[in-house]
Amino acid sequence: MKLALGIHPRPKGGVFCQLHDNISECQVEDALVVNLVFLAKTLKLSADLKLIARQLQLKSGEERIDLLLSSGKYLCLVELKVVKFSEDWLRQIISYRDELLNLQNVGELISGDILSFLLVTDARENDIKLAKQSGVEVIVYQPIDVLKDYYENLSAIASFLRIRPNDYGVFSLGLINRALLQLSDGVTKQGVIAEKTQLSKQSIHNHLKIAKEFGLVRERDKHYFLTDIGDVYAQACKKDARIDQLSEKQIEILKHFVAGDPFYSSTVFGVYSIVESAFLLARNSYPIELSDLRGMFQNVSGKVKEWQAKKSLSTATYTFLNFAIDLGLLGKIGQQVVITPSGFRFILMLQLHKSIEMVESLSTKT
Repeated sequence: MKLALGIHPRPKGGVFCQLHDNISECQVEDALVVNLVFLAKTLKLSADLKLIARQLQLKSGEERIDLLLSSGKYLCLVELKVVKFSEDWLRQIISYRDELLNLQNVGELISGDILSFLLVTDARENDIKLAKQSGVEVIVYQPIDVLKDYYENLSAIASFLRIRPNDYGVFSLGLINRALLQLSDGVTKQGVIAEKTQLSKQSIHNHLKIAKEFGLVRERDKHYFLTDIGDVYAQACKKDARIDQLSEKQIEILKHFVAGDPFYSSTVFGVYSIVESAFLLARNSYPIELSDLRGMFQNVSGKVKEWQAKKSLSTATYTFLNFAIDLGLLGKIGQQVVITPSGFRFILMLQLHKSIEMVESLSTKT
């Protein structure tokens, strides 16, 4: 039977992977097969590159062809190395090509001219010329570039890799309650809400932004409406002088939302990041020093470049620490931070949902 087009996963077991500075050949191959556009550019081929098989075992023995692809009318034989050129590698790929030609001759492989590519990390000019005389194209590449491009490609479609917290200047979650009560009364315009609450339009804008990021509000044609969960949240507002304080029902709604989808929005991710930062630091010393929390939060949240100024970092940490305190997850005594019993239970639930979402994202996008 002819080998037809179709993506084949790497066979389990029996495959030896070379190492280059602690990066294995297998890892580079895994990154290449899910990003054929990058591979096509590396090989200087058209973008219609398609995978036929990987780690194709040859009849002559235990050896396997790394990648067999098609590009237009051509078959492309790719031998991947994470070391410099060697004449041994050249002889190897030539023998693989001969094997493929034999398969074509007996009708066990689809027809087409075979292009042979040997990918190595370094090669001299004479090595490249020698290979060319044998009909093999030597491509010098760097494994780190392959894995970097893989990450950049993945981060474009996997939200958990690119999301960062943003500080909207709202220092307490309860401050959004006034705006949401207006929405529950049927007011939908931002300007009207500002008039009725006697707050600035910018403040209402920020409050509604936070509410949207917790899934409480949706916007359509510059009108704002409560979502189903937002309606439940608004009904749980305290109606007296303590309106800016979260009720127990509201706290549970927001905690459940963050734990269930920690990458939903920048604000939700910020709450997750501050709690995660505290949890990581608690393994070293407890209670946690606020100064240590700032540094860890900056790294965990992915804002090292944006929050370089001391004031920016302090303000952002203050904001999201307050949010976590509002939800009863963290506590602050002087310059020390503690994780509450509710916070520890929350972390366990958060880790579960975070892992599920990351696995689902990777399995569907790679």
